[in-house]
Amino acid sequence: MAVHSQQVLLDLVRWNGRIDDLIAAARRIPEGEFSAVVLDRASAQAALRKVLAGEALPGDLTAWTEELHMREDIDIEPGQEDLLTQFLFEMSTPELFEPITRELCSRWLDELYATA
Repeated sequence: MAVHSQQVLLDLVRWNGRIDDLIAAARRIPEGEFSAVVLDRASAQAALRKVLAGEALPGDLTAWTEELHMREDIDIEPGQEDLLTQFLFEMSTPELFEPITRELCSRWLDELYATA
């Protein structure tokens, strides 16, 4: 079960599938079942590109980041904790910062590339 659960979380982090299905599958996993998976800049960049390409809606990005942000079994790329935590916080709560637009996604994409 742990291998399957880890793959479900990897699919969520990499946004491999419909966001609603990925979130529902991840929520069926008991936290602490296995070693955490890692959110890295590449996964965040890929998510932003999905929105910019019209493959996902801004609300999908909010749902994705909200789910990642609240899970204790998803770690952040070492050395990028501050940047990726801020990314998750801002994207998961656009009502506190600014609406998710193409411009915001482009700015964040630039920021994530600049820290490579």
